[in-house]
Amino acid sequence: MEAHYFIGIKIPAFAAAALEQARSSWGMDRHKRYTAPEDMHLTLLFIGNVPHEEIAQAAEALKEIDAAAFELTMNGISFFGNPGTPRIVYAAVEESEALRKLQANVKEKILKFQMNPDLKPFVPHITLAAKWKGGPPIEPDWQLEPLTFPVDSFAIFRIAPGHKPKYIEEYTYHLKEGV
Repeated sequence: MEAHYFIGIKIPAFAAAALEQARSSWGMDRHKRYTAPEDMHLTLLFIGNVPHEEIAQAAEALKEIDAAAFELTMNGISFFGNPGTPRIVYAAVEESEALRKLQANVKEKILKFQMNPDLKPFVPHITLAAKWKGGPPIEPDWQLEPLTFPVDSFAIFRIAPGHKPKYIEEYTYHLKEGV
C-alpha cells in the first residue's frame, strides 16, 4: 500500500500557537484550508506517493545525517501567487545556513532511491492558509513579530487526510545538542 510522505520539521507548540493567534487576528476568510497548529511544519522535501517498503529504506539512510541542533526565526508573512489572491500564505523563515545544509543532506539521501521528490528550489516556509476560494482581491497587511524557536529534530511524515493531526510522524531523527 502506498501513502504520501514528506520530510520536515515540526513547529514547536508555542510557535504554532503564536502563528494561529496572529492568523486569527488578520480576519482571513478567503482560503479553503487553514493549517491546524498541531500540523504546522517546515517541509524539507516533499516525497509524495511511495510504497511503505521504500520509505523504510529511506528512513534508514536518513539516520546517517549528522547535524547539530539550531534555531530558526520566523520573520514575517509572505505568499505564493498573486498578492491580491494568494494561493498560499505562509510564515517566512530567516535565512539559516544550518537549515540549508540539513535540507541539502536530506535531499541527497532521498535522491539515492527510486522516488520522485519535489525538486523545486527550497523556499523555507510554514504554510498558514492555502487554496484561494474566491472573492474580491485583498490588500494584505499581515504582521508577524519575529519569533525564534529551537530545531532539535526532523521527521518523515505520512499524510493522513481526514485525521487529526493530518501529518503523522513515522520516523523521527534527533539532531546533536549544541545550539
